Amino acid sequence: MLWVVTVAAFLGTVLVGVFAFVLFSQRDDIREALRTPTQKRTESRTLARIEVELLTTDAPFINEITLTENVSRYGARVVTKTQWRPSDDVDVKLRREGLSNRARIAYCKPLKGEAFAIGLQFSLPVPNWMT
Repeated sequence: MLWVVTVAAFLGTVLVGVFAFVLFSQRDDIREALRTPTQKRTESRTLARIEVELLTTDAPFINEITLTENVSRYGARVVTKTQWRPSDDVDVKLRREGLSNRARIAYCKPLKGEAFAIGLQFSLPVPNWMT
């Protein structure tokens, strides 16, 4: 009878260890997913040239007026003369309407010449791009 209790205790310990490993390995995946944004877009973009003003929220302070290439409710692609840092926050002001939205720089890719394409990811939807 003692060996049955010993084997049961051993198997129970192994099961708890496997369960803890699976649980914590999934938590790391969840943490990593929250830390790094998804590379896929949630909705398609619309080609649009809309004048926007980009303002950094931290030093060094940058203020640039530029045009979008394409837009969606949760993002936009903008061509700039400034090289922006991915993951930085910016205020994006729609010049025509004077509305501001907070965005995160998703990427900054060099283009031909001295221009850069940056991807903006908005935390809240921007439903009024085309009005």
